[in-house]
Amino acid sequence: MHYLQIIHKLYNLPEDANHGYTAAEIAALEARLQLQLPAALRQYYLAIGKNKMVNDSFNRLTSLGEIGFSEDDHLIFYEENQAVVLWGIAKADLALPDPPVFGTYDSARQEWFTDADTTEHFLLSMAWWNGALGGLPYTAFTDLEEDLTPEHIAAVTTNWQEQTGISNQLLRFFTNDYEDILVLTTEQNGQANGVYIGTSLKEKYKAIMDTLHMEWSYRIDRDE
Repeated sequence: MHYLQIIHKLYNLPEDANHGYTAAEIAALEARLQLQLPAALRQYYLAIGKNKMVNDSFNRLTSLGEIGFSEDDHLIFYEENQAVVLWGIAKADLALPDPPVFGTYDSARQEWFTDADTTEHFLLSMAWWNGALGGLPYTAFTDLEEDLTPEHIAAVTTNWQEQTGISNQLLRFFTNDYEDILVLTTEQNGQANGVYIGTSLKEKYKAIMDTLHMEWSYRIDRDE
């Protein structure tokens, strides 16, 4: 399944709704920057770039009016919710149709790490992560010690299929049918330090709660 179809399914987005920028808006950006966006990034902005649930519920896709280059020639198009981390594509990679994405924590924006091997993988990981962090209607998370036992973590890893190769920055993504997303956050040594879940479907949320017998630091139904 194409990654945009996966995002539409997870967020339960109508296929015929307008979620993106127009071709004219993209062309104006490209004229301003005097370049062509990589095909993968261009397609994303056209298809889903204006959807706030997907792109601005925690980390944020940069609007077309804000996109620009860092001093060391990375095209910045995504930022962490407090702008501590920025993500971009190296200028030398912009001719690639689906280039790698780099991130930086450095305040001077001079030290970059590889976050995803392709732009599509990066955008899918952000849609999943944003969904689990509040972009989806039904969410829960826990960082409680009693919820992070090997038995509880095994309940995630054995009941849902890991989506490998998507992101390498301490996040592990799990789903079976793309109608829910479960995210394990980890330490550098791989030990889980958090469990996050999100779905658009109330029955799917209930099934997750019935499978994962955790205390949960937060769950949406406690606040309803």
